[in-house]
Amino acid sequence: MERLRIAFTDEVQPHALFALADQIVAEGARSLMVLAADANGCRPEAFDDWLRAVPVPVFGGVFPQLIHAQSNHERGYLVVGLPETVEVFNLGGLSDPAVDYSRSVSDLVGAGRRIVSMLVLVDGLASRISALLDGIYDTFGSAPFYFGGGAGSLSFVRRPCLFSNRGMLTDHAQIVVSSVGAALSVEHGWEKLAGPFVVTSVYRNVIESLDFQPAFEVYREHVQAESGCRFGEDNFFDIAKGFPFGMEKPDGSLVVRDPIAREGNNLVCVGEVPSHSVVYLLRGDKERLIDAAARSAARIPPGKAPAMLIDCISRVLFLESEFARELEAVQKGLGERPLFGMLTLGEIANGGTSCLEFYNKTLVLAAIHL
Repeated sequence: MERLRIAFTDEVQPHALFALADQIVAEGARSLMVLAADANGCRPEAFDDWLRAVPVPVFGGVFPQLIHAQSNHERGYLVVGLPETVEVFNLGGLSDPAVDYSRSVSDLVGAGRRIVSMLVLVDGLASRISALLDGIYDTFGSAPFYFGGGAGSLSFVRRPCLFSNRGMLTDHAQIVVSSVGAALSVEHGWEKLAGPFVVTSVYRNVIESLDFQPAFEVYREHVQAESGCRFGEDNFFDIAKGFPFGMEKPDGSLVVRDPIAREGNNLVCVGEVPSHSVVYLLRGDKERLIDAAARSAARIPPGKAPAMLIDCISRVLFLESEFARELEAVQKGLGERPLFGMLTLGEIANGGTSCLEFYNKTLVLAAIHL
């Protein structure tokens, strides 16, 4: 096998995946990426024995939706056969407050080695993802091409969600090291609505106060005034999907943080928010988001090798039927490159600069150099 082999089935039963993957291995794949849609209902008891018997390195996960043939799919499996033998490192304890990730990554992967590309997949509901990324960056710096995203379910119920040769894993990170380069592009398209605010109290991914005021009260005041909607007992996510936060970086760029739940006056986000960071309340416009997708694809150089799209599931929830236009804009910009990927709970990339970030409501494009 000289190039990536990408195959999709909309079947949900495990045997459909097993047959597809076994066929790709028989054709010469030296590593396997396995992506499953959450609605398939994947459970360890149905997959672990098969995963442990796969004769090549296997990695991947369960995601809210998959991307194939310029469409998003709520059911099915994507199997990607790679022509190289990648190294896959599985790191547990992604919510453990005692873990020193710089040391763990260095011990597991090996400090000082030259790495060209690194795919990082994580349990998207873990509470120390940003700390892990800091540890990876401390160990390997800005030289590798970093990309990846968060696996898991939109139900926000923690379940095993990563595939490995050890079986299905939960509260893990998966670090996949490759000798093949990639072209990366990162965009989001959200714009400032209110702020700046200082995060004056926070516990990991739970914002407790903004400018010394209860976080939800500040959020509610601005969002209700802009949207005309009122927060009730069970509609927080329906309203909040259009109003994320943007954490300001030293260069003035914004890393989007998605509030997904309210706990009293606290706001639970996907990914950590540093104490005393400066944040803005953002709003979305569908045309701006689609334009951002087009800009992202325009930065990818021409070629025929596939491009992997790691796109946030909350963009689907916000764009609704217009999400098809986002995929169309990406494919148009990519030209001949086939497009595949997943809709995630958070996105990982170094954004073409020295930073390694965990993003929300953002799209990451990675075009593999083959």
